[in-house]
Amino acid sequence: MKARRGDLSGPVLAILVTLVLLAIGAVLVAYFTLFTGQAPSPVLAVKDQPVAYRVGTTNDVRVEVVVENIGAASVTLHSGETKLRIVSPSALVTALGSGAERSLGTTTTIAPGESKTLTFTFSGAWPHFAPHRSAGAVLIVKDTAGNTIGQFEVRIRIVGGG
Repeated sequence: MKARRGDLSGPVLAILVTLVLLAIGAVLVAYFTLFTGQAPSPVLAVKDQPVAYRVGTTNDVRVEVVVENIGAASVTLHSGETKLRIVSPSALVTALGSGAERSLGTTTTIAPGESKTLTFTFSGAWPHFAPHRSAGAVLIVKDTAGNTIGQFEVRIRIVGGG
């Protein structure tokens, strides 16, 4: 058949259909990534260096870790599931035995942009901490819904130790 003036040929029509489909795809991707955004979520970061110190004249050790919520949603940390586990030096871990892991004392809520100090108490453990200048630990942070918000390796400075 002879093509009439103004008709589109097969290859030109295929190219135009492909371009229209690509444009529709780009609009959908832009909508879902730029306009709807992500759901707000908490993101925690450890600030400064955690410290451990003797509590008054007792042999209790208090470890304080400052965390900041740099995310877009508030988070409530579960007191029984948020834990600090001492992992080094090996002499300290051995001396603490099963007491090398402590849970957060109280349920704590951290709003976006807010910092809070998480406190962990090791009862009667000062004689084990005192010979050391620092300790390595893993901080496991869970919310009240049981979600793991973060897991951090931290280096704790032992004030008065060493």
